[in-house]
Amino acid sequence: MNGAMLVRGGLLFFAGVSLMLGGVIFIWPEAFFSWSWVNMGMAYNPHLLLDYGAMNLAVAVFLGGAAVTMNRAFARTALVAYSTWSVAHFFIHLHYRAHFVMHASAGEANLMLAILGLGAALPILLLVLSLVYPGPGDEDDPGFGSRARG
Repeated sequence: MNGAMLVRGGLLFFAGVSLMLGGVIFIWPEAFFSWSWVNMGMAYNPHLLLDYGAMNLAVAVFLGGAAVTMNRAFARTALVAYSTWSVAHFFIHLHYRAHFVMHASAGEANLMLAILGLGAALPILLLVLSLVYPGPGDEDDPGFGSRARG
């Protein structure tokens, strides 16, 4: 498996996660909010939650488009954007860990942080991979894994 396939696979994975998350939130916001990992004992805000669902649907489009085109600039921008969100999301939950433990358990909080940490590390690793992948150098062909035209 080459670097381009890994980058495409990662983009498709994160697009799928965003699509599923956004769809569930947009269609069943109350059910999503009922999970202790989500509500952490806080008040339900349907407007904010629906906005978050819609944002995840939009992110899925962006990540999916990057995976389909495999344009280097598009793919890297998508990975930087997703990394920005996922790293911030990890630190937000790290900050609220003690609050979460009051409404669930230390084990659940640690598991959630491990999952979010992995979700923050993977797009960064994919971004690094996209930077070192030995694709074509000419500016007319910005795609990953393309063959030089001759």
